Amino acid sequence: MNADHIQANYAQNASTYDQFASLPLGKLEQQLFDLSIKDCAGLKVLDLGGGTGARARDALKAGAEAVDVVDISPEMMQLGQAQEASLGRERIRWFHGDASQSLDHLGLAPYDLVIANGVFDHAHNVEELDMMWRNAAAYLKPGGRVLANRNNPYSRAASSGKYGVQLGGFQPFAGGFAYRYRMLTEPVLEFESLALDAYYDGSMEVAGKYFEAFTNVRWEETPVVRGDREFWEEYLQDPILYIFTATKRHETTA
Repeated sequence: MNADHIQANYAQNASTYDQFASLPLGKLEQQLFDLSIKDCAGLKVLDLGGGTGARARDALKAGAEAVDVVDISPEMMQLGQAQEASLGRERIRWFHGDASQSLDHLGLAPYDLVIANGVFDHAHNVEELDMMWRNAAAYLKPGGRVLANRNNPYSRAASSGKYGVQLGGFQPFAGGFAYRYRMLTEPVLEFESLALDAYYDGSMEVAGKYFEAFTNVRWEETPVVRGDREFWEEYLQDPILYIFTATKRHETTA
């Protein structure tokens, strides 16, 4: 699965991708972001792998001054641009780029916050994973934060579809495995994802070269979990998705 394949996969599903927000896991993800992105007043934000700009709009809603989106899929960004146009605003800039490669040619400015959601599921090897984390740090101001995610493909909660997604079809390769990420929307959306041994099991060795003070956003603090703890109990015992924040290391230069 190369960059062209990833781009084609997202192009195929672009028009219905935002249905994910209506699924139980989509609602949980949204609320985890709401908890971690509420202090964006006056900030400049980079949404790395931002797709249709859902998280970029969250940042604007939380007071961000401006947001730049970088994504590998023109089709996803076009949908986001259309939505922004319908709102009559031009506060998001859109850049076509591959987060696993250098982005220096885009002329990105220093940011206070970098969002990297769903990016690391597409690293083919440790070198690409390293470049993704390097990019997340390179455009941050000293002491800036990153807001990122990590999936747990082997989560037992991801097998039944109870939370709106199913992960399966595991195919091992050197250093990790490929798997299918199925969103149980109408129609069902299926994405091909990758999980590296160096990341999917919670290791922050690569990310730790560039960031420190990693902190998971607590599922128990979200309204959906507080409102129906019994429904989410299976998830809490073996989570599918982790949202976390970290701070740029002082010795990391932009």
